[in-house]
Amino acid sequence: MAKVCDCFPQLKEITDARERRYRADPEKPAPEGPQSVVEVKVTSIGGLNELVECKRSGFKFVISEPSHVGGQNCAPSPLEFLLSGAVGCYAAVFAFYAAKLGIAYDGFEAVARTEFDARGHMIAEAPTSAFRKVTISLRVTSDAPEEKLREVERLAFAGCPGINTLRAPVPVETRLEVTRGKAEQAA
Repeated sequence: MAKVCDCFPQLKEITDARERRYRADPEKPAPEGPQSVVEVKVTSIGGLNELVECKRSGFKFVISEPSHVGGQNCAPSPLEFLLSGAVGCYAAVFAFYAAKLGIAYDGFEAVARTEFDARGHMIAEAPTSAFRKVTISLRVTSDAPEEKLREVERLAFAGCPGINTLRAPVPVETRLEVTRGKAEQAA
């Protein structure tokens, strides 16, 4: 099995080059493109399952609701994907900072846990169904000094887009477009 830090020289080179580009003109926003735009298409496919298509990467996957809410439980739930996406982003940003600072590690594991009030998505006057709190427990295998790893943790936590979105949610808007069924179109 490859060590987590086997790619550090290449990752450090890529990370340093990105930082130089961003620092070259600090007033200029980050460039638009695949590194700063995320777009997914979600299509219901029945049984409380959805097909997700990712525009940038081209990946497709299924999300599924648990059986206790009427789903088929045939794939991770939307909230599992949401939480794992944020923590997966955190793992990557941790690696960026470790490479940048030259702090090697052999293993990284993050366990994230949250709770929410499920009534909020079923009853209008119920408390919000948003995550109440997310707790992330990290386990890093490394010979580096603990204070250096704590600095990587601090920088990754402060700079991770996934964690920042959980910590300070962005405005979300919807736009509904209605397409009439064939029976109504014929009438």
